[in-house]
Amino acid sequence: MVDTPNEALTTLIPKRSRLRRWIRRALVGLAAAVVMATVIGVTLWNWPTGFYAVTTWLGRNATGLSLVMVDVNGDVTPTLEGGPDLGGPTGESNRTPVLLLHGWGTSKEAMMAQMAWLGRDRRVVAPDLPGFGDHPLRFDQEALDGAGYVEWIENFRVAAGLGKVDVLGESMGGALAAAYAAKHPGSVRRIVLEAPAGVHPPVMNAFMRDVEAGKNPLRIASGEDFDRVLDLVFVSPPPVPTPFKRYLVDRAIRDLPRLEEMINAIRAFLIGGNDAVLSTISAPTLILYGSADRVTDPSMLAVYRDGIRGSSGVLIPGAGHVVFHDAPREVYREVMSFLNR
Repeated sequence: MVDTPNEALTTLIPKRSRLRRWIRRALVGLAAAVVMATVIGVTLWNWPTGFYAVTTWLGRNATGLSLVMVDVNGDVTPTLEGGPDLGGPTGESNRTPVLLLHGWGTSKEAMMAQMAWLGRDRRVVAPDLPGFGDHPLRFDQEALDGAGYVEWIENFRVAAGLGKVDVLGESMGGALAAAYAAKHPGSVRRIVLEAPAGVHPPVMNAFMRDVEAGKNPLRIASGEDFDRVLDLVFVSPPPVPTPFKRYLVDRAIRDLPRLEEMINAIRAFLIGGNDAVLSTISAPTLILYGSADRVTDPSMLAVYRDGIRGSSGVLIPGAGHVVFHDAPREVYREVMSFLNR
C-alpha cells in the first residue's frame, strides 16, 4: 500500500522533530563542554602549580613514561621511567638500560624527548638529581660536590635495580657521567656526553669567565632571568606557556638559597673536575657538542676526545648548548648508532 502525500508528511514531521531535538541536545552538550574546558583552562592558566602538574602529566603519558619513586638509602627520588620492560610496544628487551642525567637547574623532565625514542627498545630511567626538580635537598643535608653526586648515582643505580647501564648525560649531567664511568667502570657499558662541563676549555667564553669569577650565569631570580637563560642555552628557544614559566621561576626563587650552596659546592668540579680522570675511562664514549654552544665552549670537545682513549667526538653545526633540542635528528642518528654498535 502506498502512502498518500498527507500520510508521508505526517510521518516526516516526527522525524524532523526528533532530528531538531537531537541537534539541540548536541549543541547544549557542546556548549557545556566548551564552558567546562574554558573554566578548567582559565583556572589552570591562573594556577601555575596545577598547570605544571597537568602539562607534565600529559607529557609523560604522551611519551609512554611513568613517574616512580626510588628509595635511595631512605632518600625518596622522583624518577621518570619507561621502555618495553614497562609494557612498551616492542615487548621485553634484554638491551642495556639507559640512565639519563640532566643538567644544572633543570630536572628529569628535560630528558623526556630523548627518553621517548631511546625507550622504544630499552628501559630508560631519569631521576631528579638531589637538589633539582622535585627532589629538594633536606634541610639537614649538605650540598654535594662532584664526588658526592657520583656516589649518589651509583647508589641510585643499585636501588633502581638497573644492573650495568649506558649513561647519557647533558651538561652537568655529562660531566657526572664521565666521572661516574671513571669511578665505577664495572657499572657502565657505554657513555654519551652531550655538551659536558667538567674540563678546562682551550677557549674561555664569556659564560666560563663568569663561572671562574664566582658568578652563576644560570641564576634565575625573575622572569627576565628565565628568558635570558633560555636565550643562552638554546639557539631556538622553545615556546614556554606563561603559567609554566611562572611555576619554574617561582620554584627557582624559592630554591635560591640552597642553589647558591649547591653551585659553590660543585663549582670546582664543573670547571675542571674531570681533567685528571679522562685517561682512566675505559667505557666506549660518544661526545657531542654544538658549534653555537655559549655555555660549554665547543673547544672542550677536543679535550674530552683526546683525553678518553678510543672515544668519538662530533661537532654539530649550528646547535647550541642543548644539542638534542637544536638538532634532534643529528643527535638521534649519532646516539642510536653508537649505543647499538
